[in-house]
Amino acid sequence: MTSSPSKPHANILTPPAAELVAKTLNVPEVTIAWLAGDGSDRCYYRIHSTKLENPLVLMQLSGSDAVALRSGGYDWIKIASLLADRGIFVPRVIATMPDHAALIIEDYGNQMLEGLVFAMIENQGTQELHSIYKKCMEVIAKFLAIPATQNAVWCHRAFDADRFAWELNFFIQKYAAPIAGIDFSTSERAQFDLEVKLISETLAANSYYFVHRDFHSRNVMVKDATLAVIDFQDARLGPASYDLVSLCFDSYVPFDAAFRTQLMKSGLTIIREQLGEKIHAEVDALWRPMLLQRQLKAIGSFGYLTLDKKRNNYLKYVEPALATLEAQNLQDERWPLISDTLIRRMRRQLDQR
Repeated sequence: MTSSPSKPHANILTPPAAELVAKTLNVPEVTIAWLAGDGSDRCYYRIHSTKLENPLVLMQLSGSDAVALRSGGYDWIKIASLLADRGIFVPRVIATMPDHAALIIEDYGNQMLEGLVFAMIENQGTQELHSIYKKCMEVIAKFLAIPATQNAVWCHRAFDADRFAWELNFFIQKYAAPIAGIDFSTSERAQFDLEVKLISETLAANSYYFVHRDFHSRNVMVKDATLAVIDFQDARLGPASYDLVSLCFDSYVPFDAAFRTQLMKSGLTIIREQLGEKIHAEVDALWRPMLLQRQLKAIGSFGYLTLDKKRNNYLKYVEPALATLEAQNLQDERWPLISDTLIRRMRRQLDQR
């Protein structure tokens, strides 16, 4: 048995001893190997045993997640159950180890949608790309059909105006100021604050729906033509356009502007066909300001993950994120500084690097 996987960075969370994992699974022995992660504060390990029909995954928690698991209230478990009940494939919970802040779940393999996209592009599989993204959009339609209820954990938090505003200020703090070197004058800062308030209130006024919050190519696993959704524990109330924007304008995949526009149109069509005209109209009316807000927040996260968390070089994704904002013509007279002036300043800075 082994419980000492190779460690890619100093801050990795150590899993329980292999003996304890084996005892939990009622098998004589297991091996535990570290799995590559993304920007999460959780760590993942693959569990093998000759007595297990298939490998399993151990999710190692920390902080408030660990506390929640010990108290029986970990959101991942609750939301996994909700999504499974709605016909959405998610990894099943196999066992919990609350005293060790660990969760053992079904293994959906190593094939992220991201990797499949690159393989399809290399093989010129445009039709296959459309097909698999249509499946993702059907998952989004299932998200949007989940009714909000008073007791649902995801309904206890929302993309309200304060949250949207916090994220735009996070972008300034983690990317625009320290990395792009963008300094606002006093009048510009006042204008920025005014525009942030306006766009945040506009988006928050439509935060009625289940949103995954991070629905992109690294949080969809593909196994035997089945899509499995992961990293859903932070789901919350949000605008109907949120997850569709996240999927179609994902900076991790190298789609051109025309293809992204096609995806957006396909998503709108699926929403209309499956959910009706009301939600379709909401998405159509708000997806552009939603894209602006979310992409700026994502750029802030790329700065944070690179400089603060030392998680590889996420700054390489700033260019595709910015290119998306430029290509979609998001200039809006309601918020001209953040939809035009700020984007042009970011472009100048990137071009000078």
